[in-house]
Amino acid sequence: MPQDNMEIVSLLLDRIIELDYQPGELLNEKKLIEEFQVSRTPIREALLKLSEKGFVKMVPRVGTYVSQVDIREIKYAYEVKKNLEVLACELAAERASEEQVQELLAIVDRIEKYRPRLDYKKYIHDDYLFRKIIREASQNPYLQNYLEELNSKTIRFVNYVEYKMENPEWYNESLRIMAQAIEIRNSELAGREMKNHAEIFLNELSKRFFV
Repeated sequence: MPQDNMEIVSLLLDRIIELDYQPGELLNEKKLIEEFQVSRTPIREALLKLSEKGFVKMVPRVGTYVSQVDIREIKYAYEVKKNLEVLACELAAERASEEQVQELLAIVDRIEKYRPRLDYKKYIHDDYLFRKIIREASQNPYLQNYLEELNSKTIRFVNYVEYKMENPEWYNESLRIMAQAIEIRNSELAGREMKNHAEIFLNELSKRFFV
């Protein structure tokens, strides 16, 4: 059982991101109260927090719905994220622990074994973990908070469209260059590769979804 309000927020957000709760779905507060064995107040506070971040919509006297996926909002999120991730990658090369470096390299090893179309959910999950480790390794709480919110929106989007990599060889190699640049503490190379990676990926998304 979740121990506090933030754990409830995190659990509900994970369900929204993973599409356990579908866009437009009505969330049953009574069932959530029973499931988490808490009073109505922490559930309402958690939903209010998710509403402030745009993941649910609270309609007075009607209920709380999971927000629809807004393509314009996703495009804006990617535009901001691509620059912040460059900074996070540069800082990670300076500040990442040895354990975080090994986690990044392990993720790259796993991803290279995936079949992009059949294993796309594993691909999306590990790509999310890769970026999560980088932002945590930046050790900048403002950067972590901004990127966490932006990545929550974009990961939900790629799950929603069942995104499958068009050019997995390039993508995998790019992740490996970033991980290795962080390993050898080369912040310039890490940032440059993340910038190149983000621009190519955003261009691909723009052609397929943002027209």
